[in-house]
Amino acid sequence: MSDQTTTILNLPLSILENILSNLSPKTVFICRSVCKSWLNLISLPEFSKLHLSKSPDNLFIYFSQSSWSELPSTSVFKFINFDDTPHYHNLIYEPNLDLDMKPNFPDAGFSLVGSIHGFVCLFHMHCDSGLDDVYIFNPTTREYITLPEVKGLRKYPNLVTYGFGLDPVRMEYKVVRIYQVETRDPEKRSYYTSEVQVYTLGTGSWRSIGNVKLCFGCRYFGVYLNGKLHWLVGDVDGNESICFIDMQDESSHTFSTAPGFSKENCPNLLNLGVLGNHLCICDNNAESHLDVWVMKEYGVTSSWSKEIVINITPEWNWICYQMIQVLKVFQDGEILFQWWEDVLFTYHPEKKTLTKIEYFRGNFCNFWASTHISNLLSLKNFGTEVVHTL
Repeated sequence: MSDQTTTILNLPLSILENILSNLSPKTVFICRSVCKSWLNLISLPEFSKLHLSKSPDNLFIYFSQSSWSELPSTSVFKFINFDDTPHYHNLIYEPNLDLDMKPNFPDAGFSLVGSIHGFVCLFHMHCDSGLDDVYIFNPTTREYITLPEVKGLRKYPNLVTYGFGLDPVRMEYKVVRIYQVETRDPEKRSYYTSEVQVYTLGTGSWRSIGNVKLCFGCRYFGVYLNGKLHWLVGDVDGNESICFIDMQDESSHTFSTAPGFSKENCPNLLNLGVLGNHLCICDNNAESHLDVWVMKEYGVTSSWSKEIVINITPEWNWICYQMIQVLKVFQDGEILFQWWEDVLFTYHPEKKTLTKIEYFRGNFCNFWASTHISNLLSLKNFGTEVVHTL
């Protein structure tokens, strides 16, 4: 027998890498302190990408309480893991992972634009100046960058909205800003001309890629699916469609939305989302039911199908006439939704059951939820922007 004893510290690099890449982000951070060779391995971008490919999706919720309310101002990220199997699922809240943004972040009170591969895009609106502060934030590494100012103030009647996406070919992360300027034609009809502005992570500057005569509004953020950002938009005549911007070639295109749009609906409570791997629209314009339309074949108008009808009983009548967002489809078929900025609930299409999730609410005014994958990749790897750490 050999006198040599094999321990985890002298395992072959490939085996060690495989073991560490299957650990939770919290445990991986602890492992960085074991020895210098482990620190060097975990710090490699290639290891971060391997760990990302094995990381399950979870949920993070950003709670915000404005300073003008009677309660203390709050700016907190909370993280919820999914225990998801074909037979049951559970939401596991980990309070020890709560991340208080107030002490060390330059702003408090964000809107959540989106999350891609563990990077989160946030913006803070300054109503007095019309400027927005836009950030890319990695909650796992607690690093963030501040994007430079961009032309075009958010001053009424002009509008601004955002999207956060990924070019899957070049692996470039992009923030898209839609700056919408009200224009009047010779007949004095008003419509919006929208300038599309793009920031690519690692470049340090914004680019303008052209204008479209569409109104994107300001309540919706772009919905990312398969390398494209999507918005519900209105044209010059008030007709609604879906506009997408391709993250690879940055071209913009439109196709028809789901049936049921009416100009008489005010406000129009259609909300674009993703159900499984398909575009969907939640239609909450009726007081008796909530409809979920699914585009079975991408870009094909005739493939829109009303897949879910949630009949609203008297005890659930509070759910009517507000925006609904799809967050997650569990393996057992139950669907997690967010109602406006206040409530999480689930619906099981086969059992026809609605369940309100109470224990994430707390004494907060608003929250925004998104599915999220933990990412160990440092923002410093992109090389241009100044990176700050909480």
